[in-house]
Amino acid sequence: MICLWQMTVGRMEHSYGGISDQNSSTMTHNQLGICSYNCHGVKSSLDEIRELCQFNDFIFNQEHWLLPFDLGILNNIHSSFLSTGKSAVDISTNVLVGRLYGGTAISFNRALCGFVTVVDSFDSRLTAVKFNSNVGPVLLVCVYLPCDTCHQDCLEAYIDTYCKINSIYDDADVVHAIIAGDFNCQIGTRFYDVCSHCVESNKLELTDIKRLSNVCKFCSDDGLRSSWIDHFLCSPVVDGLVHSIDIPPVY
Repeated sequence: MICLWQMTVGRMEHSYGGISDQNSSTMTHNQLGICSYNCHGVKSSLDEIRELCQFNDFIFNQEHWLLPFDLGILNNIHSSFLSTGKSAVDISTNVLVGRLYGGTAISFNRALCGFVTVVDSFDSRLTAVKFNSNVGPVLLVCVYLPCDTCHQDCLEAYIDTYCKINSIYDDADVVHAIIAGDFNCQIGTRFYDVCSHCVESNKLELTDIKRLSNVCKFCSDDGLRSSWIDHFLCSPVVDGLVHSIDIPPVY
């Protein structure tokens, strides 16, 4: 099942030199729409993404399954949106084995392009941009963390990805952050302990968990398994501006 978070942040707008501009076509009443979407293949989710573009200013995509030379597809989904992304597929050997997998991307309204700067993550599990807002520079990171296969190496890979998130945050010269996507962890698991440490060390808030309860973010195709493994982490000021966060039932 495809997973979607949708969050509305109040009183945050794009700002440059202290002058606010409210001309974004999707922004109303100083609200910024942000959603996180595990699309399980962007080519089969084009209609859904176009619909999300009608109601959001930023879209965090996980598992787009695109090859490096196909990333340009992200810029052609909606005429009002630009994108930046990372492919998880290694094509250096010129031989592809198995199905395509992974990848992250952030799409944003073209009206914001003068206020958005790409931040290189050097990792396909992380796509990051810096957004100059009226509350200060905000780091936006779309994440797709490793899943837990109960082996030590996957735990080490999970911790390593969080170390990269910490490094991006430290080096980005920002005062706020929104980190969202597929964290592959839920309360009570060993991966959640790693996530909690990242939240505490970076003084972030578990924005979705503190506002919602007993939600299902992922359901297996057979309907037998469900979990809450996708999250929104926000710095305190941004968290205080959150107007609403929900999971649209259509997804």
